[in-house]
Amino acid sequence: MGAPVLLLVHPMGADHRFWDDCRTIWEESFRCIAVDLRGAGRSPPLAGLHSIEAHADDLESFCIAERLERVVIIGCAVGAMISTIFAARSSERCAALVLSNPGYRTTPEASAALAARAAAVRVGGMASAAEAVDRSFLGHSDPERVEVYKRRFLAQDADAYALHIEGMLHADVSIEIGRITCPTLVVGGGRDVLLPLDHARKVVEALSRGELAIAEEGAHLIPYQYPGLFTKLAANFLKRAMPRAG
Repeated sequence: MGAPVLLLVHPMGADHRFWDDCRTIWEESFRCIAVDLRGAGRSPPLAGLHSIEAHADDLESFCIAERLERVVIIGCAVGAMISTIFAARSSERCAALVLSNPGYRTTPEASAALAARAAAVRVGGMASAAEAVDRSFLGHSDPERVEVYKRRFLAQDADAYALHIEGMLHADVSIEIGRITCPTLVVGGGRDVLLPLDHARKVVEALSRGELAIAEEGAHLIPYQYPGLFTKLAANFLKRAMPRAG
């Protein structure tokens, strides 16, 4: 069996372009597919609330349609939570798992703040959520890179973004994470104030084959902020976890 496909899952508020720089590096060794989650990018719009479990089911349907028998799934933030559910439910298909800035469960306080953000963008448009981007890049030293991300973020449809938020107000991977059997790398950001390191540590503790890497300068979107560092961490992990992958 050849090398698995890297299946890349973007965070909430982004689309497949989130992975462009990582793909440029990985594609020297792997086939990469960066998906658009339902309601993002080129995917069909959301008809209503769509939970992380429903997004994971979409990924499984995509793998079946594309005949992807063996994948390494790599996700960031909410995309990491979706990837966790996918790996738990599709153990035969998932060869390895890489989670950046993962969440463990949405706390009541975070749920209330997210619900308020959804309500605000419905009234005031995407500009009402611009502060979330600033917090996602806390301490980042490349303003041009931040500006590119922010332009894409603000160009989204506000109602679609609100639906994305509302679909994960009660997101929780704690129940299914124990079913994951594949080797897993968890990358946490030392400056992540949206999903702090405590989430990453809880995820690792719940995994049977998990290891933790900490990007001390990383905030909430490590693969986009530091693609060189993130791709190196992932590649080294995959060499250890799957030495015969290719």
